Amino acid sequence: MKLLLPFLIFIHFLQPAACWGDLGHRTVAYLAQKYFTNEATQLVDDLLPSDDGQDISDAAVWADRVKYTIMPATREWHFLDAEDHPPGTCQISFSSDCGPRGCLVSAIQNMTNQLSDQSLAKDEQADALKFLIHFLGDIHQPLHVEALEEGGNKIPVCFDNYCSRENLHSIWDTDIPHKMNGITHNRKHNDEKEPAERWAASLFRANRLRPYYAECSDIQNPFECAMLWAKETNRLNCDFVLKNGVNWLENNDLGGEYYDGAAPIVNEQIYKAGIRLATWINALAAQRPSSVGLVNQGGILGRCF
Repeated sequence: MKLLLPFLIFIHFLQPAACWGDLGHRTVAYLAQKYFTNEATQLVDDLLPSDDGQDISDAAVWADRVKYTIMPATREWHFLDAEDHPPGTCQISFSSDCGPRGCLVSAIQNMTNQLSDQSLAKDEQADALKFLIHFLGDIHQPLHVEALEEGGNKIPVCFDNYCSRENLHSIWDTDIPHKMNGITHNRKHNDEKEPAERWAASLFRANRLRPYYAECSDIQNPFECAMLWAKETNRLNCDFVLKNGVNWLENNDLGGEYYDGAAPIVNEQIYKAGIRLATWINALAAQRPSSVGLVNQGGILGRCF
């Protein structure tokens, strides 16, 4: 056991990036929390008690902590490999792009149904909620819904003159959000709660008067919303992320003009993820017969933005 733990830690840091970094995921959770109904707040408090000093942002990063060790079967739930051809063509086909062990879209569907199943134990419901908080963030990261070079993990790039171990996926996960929030370049998982809270508060203030509209009215079918979001996010790979082609990305420092164009996209995607997560949890909470009870499988989806 003494030899196993260091090994598990070692292989964890060898794995390619596969999500928004801690900062992005924590920000999505904090932003969603600002839009929760009383019922949603009660649901989260019931399933994710904070008596251990943790909060909703810790739940948001839990899925990344367990995907290589405790729950390795969940690794493929964090992405969907769209076999398209950006920047020429961006499109998703669930039947061919979602692997046999599941993908991001099917995971959102399954976790939604699991959180709605009143026959499940409380710890299973809690896991489903933590997965949903995380996956609603993941599905708004463009390279999570792209197969090209393993979602950009095999596209080596430079960012602000830093090139060692950098790849296109990692700068979208971590470097761009860090630079947007004044965090010094660092690949490690640091305590990013305070900057995440500030980012969420900033997004909340900036969008307080922003109008929104209802979508995803088929509330018995979470698959439809998940596919809608995946397709919307996937289009960003043609519109910006991979627009200049792989050769250009590999031969230009992405900390300059590329970053200037990426930052507003990241802001918008984090905002959408937070709003959609809040709507999702609000709707699921509204369907429960009490603050502790559960509803029949199927659940209800809220407004998509």
